[in-house]
Amino acid sequence: MRIIKYHIAVALTCMSFCMGACKEDKDIAGEQGTLQLSVGMSDKITVASRTLSNEEQTQLEQACKVRIYNETSLVRKYEGTDNVPSSIPLMSGTYSVRVTAGDSVAASFDQRFFEGNEEFTITKGQQSPVEVKCGIANTVLAFTWDESLKEAFEGDCQVTVTSATGKLVYSSANADAKGYFSLPADNRKLTCKFTATKLTGGTYEQTTELTDAQPATLYNMTCKYTATGQETTGGAWLTLSVDETPLSEETTTIGIKQRPVIVCKDADNIEYDLEQPMYLATNTKGTYYLIVSTSSPLKGALLQNDRFTEFGVPANSMDLMNLGGKDASVEASGISLHAPNAIMETGGTWKIQFSEELIAKMTAQEGQVTTTLTATDKNGKQRMVTWNIVVSNATVATTEAIPYEIWTSKATLHGKVIGTLAATPKFQYRVKGSGSSWTTVDADLTESTFSKEITGLTPGTTYEYQAMDGTQASTVTCEFTTETTFQPENASFEAVSDSSSIILIHGTGQSTWWDTGNHGSSTMNKNVTTPDTSVKHSGNQSLLLSSQFVGIGKIGKFAAGNLFAGKYLDTEGTDGVLGWGRPCTSRPKALKVYVRYEPATVDNGGDYIANGATDQGIIYVAIGDWAGQEANGGTWPFVVRTKKASSLFSTEKGTYSGDGIIAYGEKTFEEAYNDGGNMKELTINLDYDNFGGNQRKPTSIIIVASASKYGDYFQGGDGSKMWLDDMELIYE
Repeated sequence: MRIIKYHIAVALTCMSFCMGACKEDKDIAGEQGTLQLSVGMSDKITVASRTLSNEEQTQLEQACKVRIYNETSLVRKYEGTDNVPSSIPLMSGTYSVRVTAGDSVAASFDQRFFEGNEEFTITKGQQSPVEVKCGIANTVLAFTWDESLKEAFEGDCQVTVTSATGKLVYSSANADAKGYFSLPADNRKLTCKFTATKLTGGTYEQTTELTDAQPATLYNMTCKYTATGQETTGGAWLTLSVDETPLSEETTTIGIKQRPVIVCKDADNIEYDLEQPMYLATNTKGTYYLIVSTSSPLKGALLQNDRFTEFGVPANSMDLMNLGGKDASVEASGISLHAPNAIMETGGTWKIQFSEELIAKMTAQEGQVTTTLTATDKNGKQRMVTWNIVVSNATVATTEAIPYEIWTSKATLHGKVIGTLAATPKFQYRVKGSGSSWTTVDADLTESTFSKEITGLTPGTTYEYQAMDGTQASTVTCEFTTETTFQPENASFEAVSDSSSIILIHGTGQSTWWDTGNHGSSTMNKNVTTPDTSVKHSGNQSLLLSSQFVGIGKIGKFAAGNLFAGKYLDTEGTDGVLGWGRPCTSRPKALKVYVRYEPATVDNGGDYIANGATDQGIIYVAIGDWAGQEANGGTWPFVVRTKKASSLFSTEKGTYSGDGIIAYGEKTFEEAYNDGGNMKELTINLDYDNFGGNQRKPTSIIIVASASKYGDYFQGGDGSKMWLDDMELIYE
């Protein structure tokens, strides 16, 4: 068997570079170290003579999913290798990274699923290189068709392999086929049914089971005929032996190409973050390098600076790989390209040197000098970086605010020390363009950086700020815009309409923000969610969620009274397809709602809640950055298919829904909830700390309420009721 292992390098291709400690300590709001990540994927059981096509390689690169977790939550996620930064700032602590690629289908002869996991530690002020080795995560089956089968059977022999979720048919006519199965964790059984035509006529069948088939394991199964001296009419004369091989034992490698990576270093080999300006004093003398790393030969290196000719460089724009005879004059001006001859044909590391004399010219006066470099390899893969030098004799510099540290009414300001402090560092800030006087606050200094959280800001407002050394302000002014506050539409449920016997939670002609299971239950002339004018907190009515059995006689299903942000998309048989979530880029701290809950005794029980128990209701809210799932021609943050338990919403780490959450809160009602029969105020706090929401920005919000918590499983009590009114998101 030919064995192949291939690499997708998320940060620096398969060359695996490990950078040194940063010159500027990245102690920004606790982000005290950086991760440099490379990923290898191992295709260890490729079918003989088959290699990955360029299209397959590109697809894996673009679809690779990288998830970084701290001990409790997801803190970073990336889609595609090109979107993973070469350095990832993280707070000191213990982390794990999970990388997946490919297709996790139930059963396939060609679609494979790759997964890798690694734990690592981030230490203050240090770079932490981490390599994740991804292997095939499928359970893999291959069949060897022994020559002895021809002694008993004629023509093609087949084995049908069936799992709980999929099926493949193997044939002796395609002896090299490998089957890839994604098995449910709670059902790892594979049933193998051998079928063939006997030489004496008629069909022969024999069934064998693998009861605990493991992931990332190849099962090579041999079908063999053994003569027993009896007529070939059945019996134990056909054997199916199993050779079990963990896929992690294979080793051979080939490479997948990744676009160039560019970093900046000085003569002491200390790296600078090109995402941030480089602060240099006037008349700085030092040698600096832009270093280009590629896995293919470099085709072009376009260097641009609108002031190059001012500094004595022959042109403001030049391709260092194609200088057209100007090599000597460019090098004489202070720019030179260094690369060993051996890598010119294979790819490797190029150094673009800026001499001391040129840097001195670039820093001769205060201001900003901007240089861009666009590197392109022979495969057309490209990367562009901007190198911003801020020339200043100030002792402090203002640095950009971190997006996830900007909320509706608070933000964290950042600065760095670039000289010798004369006084305590401070910040001054004001509304941009207001012309108002500055507000000044003392900063918290930690080694070479300082920061300060400011509060009492106005939502949806742009502010500007400067770092200060005593009364001396930085020459750099940065700005940020606070998050806007956001509220659900029709949050008091005053607007409802009746369309073809379906009660909709919006007014006639208005857009749908909320929806319910009424679309399904109305086929049996019942609505499980209705307006109620007899119970309310304010306005004309509340919304009543009523759990009930929907059907005729014993034919039907239990339906929980429910409400969700999103849209009812389709009915599949007696099950619903729901698109959950609505756009939201704000981070509220809580959900406030007025509720009355009256549980019934469970009479549609099951595995989750027993008959005779008191029913339970639930309200939950999730803020997240889900990538989106497609259903019925549209894309939604989360799609629920009630006939598939595996598609239901979960907060579990490692699931699509769980990893998309950045904040979550819920209230389970285990008994009646009211205020003397009236509605009662309820506040559901949102937990950002345990879901990574302090380091991520949201795109969507999901709100769900149900009079029967286990209604997703069609379990609960006929007659459980929940009233809702005046829902509101609360902000700091």
